[in-house]
Amino acid sequence: MLLLGCAAMTPAEAFYNSQSALGTNTNEIMDDDSSAPFIDLMKMSVPFREARQLTKGNVEYDGYGWPRLISDGGQAGTRFVSKLPAGTIPSGPYTVLYDGEGKLEYGNDATLREHTPGRDVIILDPGKDNELNATLFIKATNPSNHLRNIRILPPGGVCSNNPFQRVANPGQCSGNFLSFEQHSSKIIFNPDYLTFMRDYRVIRFMNMSGITRNPVYAWEDRASIDQQSWGGAEGIRGAPMEVMVELANRLHADPWFSMPHAASNDFIRRFAEYVQVHLDPSLKVYVEYSNEVWNGVFTQHAYAKQQGVQMGLDPDPNQAAYKFYSKRSVDVFGIWEQVFQGNKRVVRVMSGLVGSTAMTKTILSYNGAYRFTDAYAVAPYVYGDAAALRQARSVSDIFRVMTDPKYAHSLPNEIKSIGKQAELTKSFGVDLVAYEGGQHLVDMTTKSDNQHPNNLFYEANRHPQMASIYQQLLTGWKQAGGKLFVHFSSPRIYRKYGSFGTKEYITQPDAQAPKHRALLAFTRSNQCWWSGCSGNTLVRQAKPAITLEAMKTQSEPLDATAPQYEPINGDAPPFPMGNIPPEAAEQQAVTEGTLVTMRRAPNEQYVVGGNALIRPARNRADLWQAATAYQLRTVVNGDIAGSQDLAALWQASWDQQNLYLRIGVEDDQPDVSDSTVPWEDDAVEVYLDADGSMEAQYDQRNDFHFIFNLKDGKVALGKNSPQGGRLPLSQKITRSGDGYVLEVTLTWAGLGIAPRAGHRIGLDVHVDDDDNGGDRDGKLTWKAKQDDAWQNPALFGGAILGE
Repeated sequence: MLLLGCAAMTPAEAFYNSQSALGTNTNEIMDDDSSAPFIDLMKMSVPFREARQLTKGNVEYDGYGWPRLISDGGQAGTRFVSKLPAGTIPSGPYTVLYDGEGKLEYGNDATLREHTPGRDVIILDPGKDNELNATLFIKATNPSNHLRNIRILPPGGVCSNNPFQRVANPGQCSGNFLSFEQHSSKIIFNPDYLTFMRDYRVIRFMNMSGITRNPVYAWEDRASIDQQSWGGAEGIRGAPMEVMVELANRLHADPWFSMPHAASNDFIRRFAEYVQVHLDPSLKVYVEYSNEVWNGVFTQHAYAKQQGVQMGLDPDPNQAAYKFYSKRSVDVFGIWEQVFQGNKRVVRVMSGLVGSTAMTKTILSYNGAYRFTDAYAVAPYVYGDAAALRQARSVSDIFRVMTDPKYAHSLPNEIKSIGKQAELTKSFGVDLVAYEGGQHLVDMTTKSDNQHPNNLFYEANRHPQMASIYQQLLTGWKQAGGKLFVHFSSPRIYRKYGSFGTKEYITQPDAQAPKHRALLAFTRSNQCWWSGCSGNTLVRQAKPAITLEAMKTQSEPLDATAPQYEPINGDAPPFPMGNIPPEAAEQQAVTEGTLVTMRRAPNEQYVVGGNALIRPARNRADLWQAATAYQLRTVVNGDIAGSQDLAALWQASWDQQNLYLRIGVEDDQPDVSDSTVPWEDDAVEVYLDADGSMEAQYDQRNDFHFIFNLKDGKVALGKNSPQGGRLPLSQKITRSGDGYVLEVTLTWAGLGIAPRAGHRIGLDVHVDDDDNGGDRDGKLTWKAKQDDAWQNPALFGGAILGE
């Protein structure tokens, strides 16, 4: 467990950035993040679960991602440093600390020098290629005391009164030396990272928190301090809120938090409560609902579109998405204001596309949302024109395209767009800020880092003329009426995904980083120019007294040439702009013959990855009024000859007393019942893990296997279910043509659970099919991929109780 809270900083260090007009975006936590924010390199590693090329054999993991069981001859591997330029982090001896018993090995640029139980010393040396890559392998682990809590810590430490400077030994401090090895849980942050970040007044944590395509819903699924890694793939990675708040406090920088798009009200409230208690009271907090919800490449856009259409907010799906974003943003703001007992310290931010004043007007005007909004954020990116950049043959050509007024996203035209947005937001009584911005030299059609025009992009970003571009953009931003400008982004390696880092790595000399020099020069000669910028209370604009209908504001259509993806340091967007997410794309249309009672059910809705959302029953007379239907698609036993042979759906709802389930089945040969055991005939099996533990064995407390016999209407409990007690349960079977509907009511008291919004349960539904008598012909399931759910709850799917 990290012990948050380091020694006090001096006032000069704490308030270094008080008058800064700039903020910065953090990076995604990954093994190749050259901003290197944490001293413990394990926190940036690839999770063992994801490092498939480095892992062999069968591996089981504990709740924090540490391998607790490795089969003979197997191994669990991870990459904890990747492609970092030499000097990004110190070379030399690193201490590896760990709990438990087992065998560790190291690879690539990491070699073992010393070993004692619980402690290794390794040497990190980038070698001749001047690039640091390092791997770690768990070759064996004791299942009763497995290897865990591995920390990979650099040499040296800090003086407790100055966490911004790395020192080699105690002699460089006045009796207050804190070594990285002994005090990693207090120090947490790389001193070089703190030194870089202290120039900025606002830290936008969108990337560090892992917001992009993150489906988290329940509070219990938030990032944990004790996780093996805070890195990994989209939707998985993310730093704990405790760490982000601690970073804001140490830098005395206002944090900007983006709330996950599917997060429950309970999640948002608890997040706000933590910030209210632990954030330095002299700081403001910027609050935003998700990130770029307007952007068709993201699942958060697909989610907003789905929600907006279902709510009937607008006949046009995109407009419905903008309106849902506006509506949900106001909901989120309200929760934060309630927690903070007002909004003096809460900066309520909505965002949109810099090239579309029409989008701005829709978002701010919907249901008078501007009255509850303090800032509207855009991303002024300069690049000129993608097609023209591909024709460039020199760095001079790149800068010509970036500044030529005939191109929509040239420097002069971007400044014009800023002016139009500033005029519009002012008419709503809302500040204009930049959530991202800078150069945008990237060609997402390229397949390799060296493919043209990428090398020209890198050269341009290293050229002194890029500093001039930045100076003109920032000056134009200020003159047009913009306020806070949050640059994208912290140091990161230049690759085919873009050259967005203000530096290429955290320790790169300023002389080699023209963008960084330009940002520093601007903020030091242009102290923040708006009222209330440096205090903990926002000074708000007056809201217009006239109605929105009477406002005569010129709007422009959505700019189709604007970049419709977020710059990322990872894989390219997995599906084209405007498409639905892969999970939804895989959903098959329900066959026309599906039971009338469930035919018009909404599309499947998953939260927190693959968990089904179970909505509350708001109308006792119609328990299924808002219930989502989920289709069974997996054949795990025998043969099912397509949906004409067997098709099934399930729905659920809940209230404080009961869990309600409804399973609809279409069967070309229904009601075949001639066997002595129900699962060999037409039958429905329901699996429940009421506390969501989903261990590999039934716990004899609240793991249940129900088998509903269509022949006699009786219910059997699987042999691994809790025995001896009587579980309150009611059921009803309604037959209709070539099918039937089974409705089941289970009491929470009988299941041993006190329900609440955000609670997760294990759930699966199976349908057994017998077409011709004798043994079962096949089995259809919702989640299980093998026919072992009767003895292994880990195969169940998950479901979240919604609000």
